[in-house]
Amino acid sequence: MTSHYGRRRPYRHANYHIQEWRRRRRLAMRRNLIVGFLVLITLPLLTVPALAAQTVGDLPAVTGLSSSALPQDMLIYDRHGNLLADIGEQGDHRIVVPLSYVSPNVINATIAIEDHSFYSNNGVDFGAVLRAALADYSHHGIKQGGSTISQQLVKQVFIGPHPDNSLQRKVKEAALALELNRRYSKSQILEMYLNTIFYGSQTYGIEAAARSYFQTNAHDLNLAQASMLAGLPQAPTQYNPLVNLPAAKKRQHDVLTAMVDNHFITQKEADAAYAAKLDIHPPINHFEAPYFVDYVLKQLRLQYNIVPGDRRGYRIYTSLDLNLQHLAEQVVRDQIAQKGNYYNFHDAALVSMDPKTGEILAMVGGNDYNRPGGWINMADTLRQPGSTFKIYTYTAAIESRRFNMITPILDAPLVFPTWGGTSGFEPYIPLNYDLRYHGVLPLKMAMGNSLNIPAVKTELRVGIQNVLSVARRMGVTHLTQPDQNYSLSLTLGGYEVTPLDMATGVSTLATLGVRHMPAPVLSIKDATGRDVFTYDPSTNAYQAISPEVAFIIGSIMSDDRNRCMEFGCHGDLTLPGRHVAAKTGTTQAFRDNWTIGFTPTLATAVWIGNPDNTPLSHNSTGIVGAAPIWHKFMQQALAGTPDQWYAKPAGVHQIGNNYFLPGTENVRSTVLGWPTCRFGSYNPYNLSYADTLVDGVPCVLGGGARVITTKGQ
Repeated sequence: MTSHYGRRRPYRHANYHIQEWRRRRRLAMRRNLIVGFLVLITLPLLTVPALAAQTVGDLPAVTGLSSSALPQDMLIYDRHGNLLADIGEQGDHRIVVPLSYVSPNVINATIAIEDHSFYSNNGVDFGAVLRAALADYSHHGIKQGGSTISQQLVKQVFIGPHPDNSLQRKVKEAALALELNRRYSKSQILEMYLNTIFYGSQTYGIEAAARSYFQTNAHDLNLAQASMLAGLPQAPTQYNPLVNLPAAKKRQHDVLTAMVDNHFITQKEADAAYAAKLDIHPPINHFEAPYFVDYVLKQLRLQYNIVPGDRRGYRIYTSLDLNLQHLAEQVVRDQIAQKGNYYNFHDAALVSMDPKTGEILAMVGGNDYNRPGGWINMADTLRQPGSTFKIYTYTAAIESRRFNMITPILDAPLVFPTWGGTSGFEPYIPLNYDLRYHGVLPLKMAMGNSLNIPAVKTELRVGIQNVLSVARRMGVTHLTQPDQNYSLSLTLGGYEVTPLDMATGVSTLATLGVRHMPAPVLSIKDATGRDVFTYDPSTNAYQAISPEVAFIIGSIMSDDRNRCMEFGCHGDLTLPGRHVAAKTGTTQAFRDNWTIGFTPTLATAVWIGNPDNTPLSHNSTGIVGAAPIWHKFMQQALAGTPDQWYAKPAGVHQIGNNYFLPGTENVRSTVLGWPTCRFGSYNPYNLSYADTLVDGVPCVLGGGARVITTKGQ
C-alpha cells in the first residue's frame, strides 16, 4: 500500500487557474452588488440616531474642517515674491489654495469625471451607487464610480487611503458624506477635496500637482493639463503619465468625454485638448539660492521655533533679492572657472547686505551645492579672516583717542621672546606680506597697505581686550572665548570668524556705526494668511561705534592713495566713478583669501579658498582672488544707483584731507619705537607672561638677547 506521501498530485492545467480567478471575481462582484443594495437600504435608516449608532458605531465629528488646517508645505520667497523653495516632508508636497484660485478647467473636469451630480446631490449619489454595483456585477466599465466627491473626501480625512470593503465602512462613509453636506457649502467641500486628494508623484492637492507635473500653478492649468490631472485621483499610479502614458491618455480621453457629456466643453474643444502635446516633468525638489534657504531654515528653527516638519503651511518672505543672488552666483562661478585651477581655489562665499537694515540681499555659500560636501555653507562657516580683521584694530585705535589717521608708526623688525613656532616657546617674528620693512608711515597708509608689524604694534598699544570689544560690538559673533585666550595674532586674523560676521562688521561702518545683525526674514504668515512676524529694522539697530569714528575709518578705507604702495592704484578695490571702501585679507600659508567693502547702500564680504584648507597657489592674495569677485559684483549690483558718500559729521575736525576726533590732532605716537626686554638671556619654558611686559606691552628682544633652548624644569 502506497503511503500518501508517495502519491503524485494530479496535474492542473492553466485553465483551472483561469476558471478559479473568474469564480472569485464573480463572487466579489456579487458581494459588491449586495453591498450596493444594502447601502441604499441602510442609509435612510441612519436618520434615526439609535439605528445609526448600532449600524456604524460612533461617527467622528465633521466640524472644524478647513483647507487651511491641512498639513502643507512651507513656502520660502524672496523680497519680491519669487519662490525660492517649496519645503515638503520626505518628498511629499501639498500647497493649499482657495477654490477661487483654481482654474475652472480643473473644477469642471473633476466634477464631470468624479461626481457629475455634485451640486445637486446631498453627499451620496444613490443612482451612481446602484449603477456602479450593477456595472461591476455585469463587468461593464462605467466612466464614473459610485463614490461622490464628498465620499472621497471623508474617505481621505476620516477613513484612510486603503479602506476595507465592508458594509459597515461603506455605510459609515456615506453617513459622514451626508453630514458633511449638511454642515458645509459645496464650494467649501470642493475646495477641501481639491486640496486633499492624492495626485501621484508625491503630490497632494491640485496646486502641488500642477507645479510638479507641469511646472505651473492651479490657476493657469489649461484644458489639456486639467483633464490629465483630473483623471489621476481614481488610480494615481495606474494613470500617472510619467509611469504609463498610454493609460494616462486613455483616462484623459474619458475625462474629456465626460466633460462633453455634461456640457462643460464642446467636442471640438475636447479633441484639441486631447491632441495637445503636454510637457510633463518628473518630481524634483529644486531650490533657488540653496545656501540661503538652508540659512533661513536654521534661523527659523533657532529664533521662531518653526520647522518644516510641523507642516503648518508657513509662508516665509525673505530679504533676498533674487536678481542680485543670480548675479552673485554667476560672478563666483566665473572667477572659479577662470582662475581657480591656476590659484588652486575651488570654492567661494559671498554675503551682501543692506547696511541700513541688516537685510541679506545675496548669499552664496559655495560653488556647487550638489557636489559631495557642497551643501556646507561657507558663508556661515568659520575661517581665519586674515588682514580684513584689521578694520577692528584701527577702529579701536581711533576710538581710543590715542591715535589719529596720521599717527606715525615705525614698520621695523620685531622679535617677541615667545609665541612663535608650533610649541609657542620660540621667538615670534611678525612679517609683512612682502617680507620688507617700510620705515615710518602714517596710520592710514599702514592700514591701507595692510602692513602686519604696524597692526601688531597698534593692537598691543590699544589693548587686545579693546580690539575684541570693538569687533564684538560691530557684529562679530564668533569671538566667544575669554579675552585672556586671545594673543597678538588676533589683529592678523588668527582667530576664526565667518563671512557673515565680516559682512556685518563692514555694514556697521557703512551706517556710520549703527549695527544691524543679519536679517534674512522680512515676514512670516501662517496658512490662513495671519501675520506671525514682521521685521522692524529699528528694533535691530545698535550704535556700536560713534559716527565720527566710523567716518574716519571709512575715509581711510575709501582713499585709494592709502594702498597704492602694496596693491597698486585704481585696482579692483575701486569702482570707477564711485566712492567705495574696501579691505583685503590673506591668511598664513594662503589658505584663505578675502575682500570686504561697502558703500552707504551696500556692504559685501567675499571669501575664496578650499573647505579642506588646501593652500592656494602662486601667492594668491585677496587682491587677485577675492577682489575680482567683490569688484564685479559691487559694480553690477550698484549699476544705475547714483554715487553716494557721507557728509562729515559735526564731531569730526578736518585739516586738509585728514579727519580727526576733536582733541586728537596732536596726540603723541606710542608706536614709533618699542620697549626692549630687560633680560639678556632667558629660558622661554620658564618665562612668565609678566616677565615679557615692559610699560604694559609685550617687549621685544634686543640684538644681544640669547635664548636658552633647553627645556626648563
